[in-house]
Amino acid sequence: MYAMQYAVPLPADYDMQIIRDRVTRTGHLLDGFAGLNFKAYLVREKGKGSPVNEYAPFYVWDDIDGMRAFCWGEPGYSAIVRDFGRRPIQDWTVVGIGPGPGNLDRARSMTISTQPLPAGLAPAQVIEDLTGVFLHSPGPSTVRRVAAVDVTTWTLLRAELSTDRPTSGEGTEAVEYEVLHVSPGPRG
Repeated sequence: MYAMQYAVPLPADYDMQIIRDRVTRTGHLLDGFAGLNFKAYLVREKGKGSPVNEYAPFYVWDDIDGMRAFCWGEPGYSAIVRDFGRRPIQDWTVVGIGPGPGNLDRARSMTISTQPLPAGLAPAQVIEDLTGVFLHSPGPSTVRRVAAVDVTTWTLLRAELSTDRPTSGEGTEAVEYEVLHVSPGPRG
């Protein structure tokens, strides 16, 4: 399994309703996409708990073939390239996914945090301690939790989809996004 995210930074005076309308119009196109576990259509809005305007979809792929089909095909990443230019895609190897009591269609926010794995230790020595409780102890508003590692930088990612509305996010190292839509994979 793989996770990936790209960020589309937008000008400070950008009308974020354009992104909201785009997702309303096209978000359903990836519902049931082969190889997809889920895609969360994420935004941050300047002045609403964020210092910037940003569109930053987050994906979890069950297999590399689905991810490849999205990156090279239609519908897929080509629409982002056409409308916003080719953005770098960050990817992570998924350690695990923890389900919560909420359904994907009820997700309202996603919080993403990262931290470097401790230097000098093999990942196998630390990964369970860093992800076990997170993955296996969902809160009442949890929809899904994802733990993954960027193996080029050995950085751990923890992401949580939640039914809670985004908070201001100020004073935390985590980045909090508003969820506009979630596309489930074929297994829903």
